[in-house]
Amino acid sequence: MPRKRPDVLRGLSSRFRADLDRLERTRNYLWPGDVERALEAWLRYADSPARRLWLDDHPPYSCSCDVSPAESRQLLEFVAHALPRKSARELRRRLQELDDLY
Repeated sequence: MPRKRPDVLRGLSSRFRADLDRLERTRNYLWPGDVERALEAWLRYADSPARRLWLDDHPPYSCSCDVSPAESRQLLEFVAHALPRKSARELRRRLQELDDLY
């Protein structure tokens, strides 16, 4: 049975979602949905007890994600700097919640 994907954007404002959509459409290094996938990958990693086994950016098990958690976190930090101030604050709050799990 496939796992249900968490709604990582739940609780974020419509302004944030609009700014994120605009950013993903206008930057040539982002595709629509990249940030949501990176948030999901970072959430799964930060919330997983298996994270302690992660060495040198290689998962200790078969991972369905195509990027490492470190790459996901790096992308999210980059996006936080590219978003308008209020939206960036929202993303940083969400990242802090996930980082606290880590």
